[in-house]
Amino acid sequence: MYKHWKFRERVAKTASIFFRSKIKRRYVRDKIRFHDFIQSVGVRDVPLKKYPAPIDVAFCFDGRGANLAAVAVRSLVEAAAGLCDYCVYCVVDDSVTAAQKRTLEKMVGHTGSTVTFLPANHDFDAARRAGWPVSIWYRMMLPKLLLDVDKIIYADIDTIFFRDLVELARIDMGKNLVAGVPAHGNKYMNSGFLVLNLRQIRAEKLYEKWIAAAQIKNYRHPDQDLLNFTTRGRAIYLPLRYNFQTYMGRRVFKLYSTRELEDLRHHLVVMHFSNWIKPWGGRGQRPVFSEYWWDVAKKTGLYK
Repeated sequence: MYKHWKFRERVAKTASIFFRSKIKRRYVRDKIRFHDFIQSVGVRDVPLKKYPAPIDVAFCFDGRGANLAAVAVRSLVEAAAGLCDYCVYCVVDDSVTAAQKRTLEKMVGHTGSTVTFLPANHDFDAARRAGWPVSIWYRMMLPKLLLDVDKIIYADIDTIFFRDLVELARIDMGKNLVAGVPAHGNKYMNSGFLVLNLRQIRAEKLYEKWIAAAQIKNYRHPDQDLLNFTTRGRAIYLPLRYNFQTYMGRRVFKLYSTRELEDLRHHLVVMHFSNWIKPWGGRGQRPVFSEYWWDVAKKTGLYK
């Protein structure tokens, strides 16, 4: 399949030239290049025992992202398929309403998982943001907000889950500070899905360094760049299946081996819609694989 990706890419480019819209051209190219790319996801080969303890997972957002967070949380607990429960921590500000919180709690109401809301602090109010909302810094607050948690899995709200996170619950972080998926072939991690070693971060007082550094330089991707720079050489690199980003296009075939792509094809865990084209855009303005996101959205009670 993958050794012929160059030919498929030529077909994709040729087919896309007949559309005026940039979004539509991208959709057509991705539809062809990723045809039959995701298979047998969410299917376990053998029966497994339920993980004995709830797994800590965090999402961070403001009021504008609450509905999107509901979709992510719903997909998270559905993908667990009885194999685990989650302690879901949501770092939020005052713009998240009581009604939105109740909706998020309903996402886990039929499971053994729980949702806990943590008020964002003001430690990063003076941080440079390069035009991004201040909520991008909320994930950096987790070491301070969760003093009793040693390790946590963090995910952006524009993600959906296809499998449980039991494997990551068992990961041995050692003295490493973070685990994530390198997305550029140079060990630069995308910060949309991470495992954070909160205990080690606190022990090395990295949180205080983050606050100071965030006020000095205006990074292009503020939180992501800072995380990469301050954890360089202290990171575990996860397989592509933990953060598949469709925006990568043909680079996926250049950067990853056939073995890694086959692993993704059959064992996808997290799909991350990190591009500026989002599934919840208007019809004709959505990325490839948006149907998976909408399949979950229909189950949240927020569909309309």
